[in-house]
Amino acid sequence: MRVGARIRHLREIQHITQIHLATEIGIRAGPLGWIEKGKHLPSGRVLYRLAKQLNVRLDDLFQEAGEWLASAPDASASATGLTLLPPIEMEAAAESVKASHIVCQSVTEKLIELERLNGAVRTSDLPLSVPFAPTEAGAEGLAVWVRQKLGIGSAVVSDYLELLESVGMRVIFIDMPDGCSTFSGYDRVNRNAFFFINSRLKKQPELQVFRLAFELGRVYWHTRKLAGAAKGVAASVPAEEGAIDETSFARRFAAAFLMPASALQATVGQLGLTPKTWTLDILLRLKKRYGVSAQSFAQRLQSLSLSWSDKQKKAPRYYLFKDELEAFAEENGPTVEPGGNRPVLSMNGQLGDLVLCAEQAVGKDQKPLNAVKRLLRQSGIKLDA
Repeated sequence: MRVGARIRHLREIQHITQIHLATEIGIRAGPLGWIEKGKHLPSGRVLYRLAKQLNVRLDDLFQEAGEWLASAPDASASATGLTLLPPIEMEAAAESVKASHIVCQSVTEKLIELERLNGAVRTSDLPLSVPFAPTEAGAEGLAVWVRQKLGIGSAVVSDYLELLESVGMRVIFIDMPDGCSTFSGYDRVNRNAFFFINSRLKKQPELQVFRLAFELGRVYWHTRKLAGAAKGVAASVPAEEGAIDETSFARRFAAAFLMPASALQATVGQLGLTPKTWTLDILLRLKKRYGVSAQSFAQRLQSLSLSWSDKQKKAPRYYLFKDELEAFAEENGPTVEPGGNRPVLSMNGQLGDLVLCAEQAVGKDQKPLNAVKRLLRQSGIKLDA
């Protein structure tokens, strides 16, 4: 009964019908129904086919509810070299996280197939494996290097989504359970990155943009581990002075990438602002220029010593207007941004372009492409018209 319930749950979270799954594994819908009800135990061959179609490991079919996340490997890598990085900072239950993981993994594999059908360039123009120190200074330096490679220097950019997609990276908006913000994946064979963003967060575009940059930092952290492993170096962070963990590194990278130190310092200098002359109105006005949340902007100012509050004497990590911003969030909820939100991000525009081009590229034999499109629909991905 446990195996049957697990199969049914896996099928439902991926929006696969019983008839379709039965057809794909070579049996009739009736026997599959008996399996899902726990009245029949499938043979080893059928179990193998079920696991393959449901994009899970065979032992996932035997797990108790809530055990999936704990039993999952540190990073799930397929035989193709595709790795979906384990989630960070997710508040959802283990079952929901695993469900998102399964769907994102299967969609990524189909996107690689879509690129192949389309003849698209599958390698990112932005190098994703470079040496850096796992420190705050290393995160800042890496962010500066990435911006230089992207050709934007310290310029303020309004559309980071378009920027990353223009160098070949894949950004996919997909419905995830509450508490799941983003997943990222690395395609080692093609040296490219995939980013999955929860489309339910469309009312929080500042969070979506920050998490996109956060996951980019994580991809660099992952490729550094791969390079270390290839040289026989332990995958853990080296015990060097100032070393920080992956989460702290990704946060610092995201802040430095979205709010370059040189740009902020120039803005503050041009306006004649001193660390003690900030007002909340000025902070809310300037944060919109960078397209980030007021909290992220205030924290960045504090980290660069561009702002000062007397409360920092007792709490060094206290940032400007912290009390006011937290009170606003408590009163208005997380979807309302003080000072107004940045424009909502355009979702899955590049993915829609790939599908349209693939329709022309494959000619009369649309069957492989239809399989990709069906998986995208089943996964709740809406293409931008």
